[in-house]
Amino acid sequence: MANDEYTYEVIDNERDARLCAQLIAEQFTNRHPITVFDRITTNSFFDQYSWPLLANVLDERLSFLARHRPSGEIIGAVVAGDLYLFQKKNSYDLSHPAKAIAVSDLYDELNDIFIRRDFNQELKPNMVLQIPIIAVRSEHSGNGVASQLHAVMFDRARDTKGFQYAFVRATNPIIRHIYVNKMGGRELTLVDPTTWRWKKKVDRLLYPYNDYRDEFIANILIKLIAEEDMSTV
Repeated sequence: MANDEYTYEVIDNERDARLCAQLIAEQFTNRHPITVFDRITTNSFFDQYSWPLLANVLDERLSFLARHRPSGEIIGAVVAGDLYLFQKKNSYDLSHPAKAIAVSDLYDELNDIFIRRDFNQELKPNMVLQIPIIAVRSEHSGNGVASQLHAVMFDRARDTKGFQYAFVRATNPIIRHIYVNKMGGRELTLVDPTTWRWKKKVDRLLYPYNDYRDEFIANILIKLIAEEDMSTV
């Protein structure tokens, strides 16, 4: 799985996984609108989100990294795992304490909406590939790295484990355009962060993104297997 400038590899060891989680933390705290709005430090994002997220799915061997061939540097990563397993380990419960980062609870709520309402069928193992996060170093963006990370990840998930769908949350119009218009995804639930109520907080009346001025967040479902092949799965 290589091209002239980059190679694409399954993330299969803790050393690479930590480097990928660090890369994700750096990119998100500097470039991702809602993370920048939250003023989260890179270290906090690594400790509270990107590293626990990747460590949780590392054994599934569905996440990928992109490596710059001339330098050997990891310049991109996509984290993915079985939504069925994630839901079993991290079921959404309003009685549980609030996460340290508000957007983590927002994402968990969107996951719950997808499973209970959007998907509209019984969730089974190796059925829906969840893609919670992807990042590419800014100096390598525009070179097709993100597209190729998705391509190799989808191929592996579909061909080795039989995944039929991919589920993503799009947090800005560029990402929504890629998933919907280039990958054939279908938008389901849309959430306006400015009106989202942080329900796990004690007073249940906190709107942490009331002053946020970016786009809606969308649940998007992508088919990995053509309709005519679904009946044989």
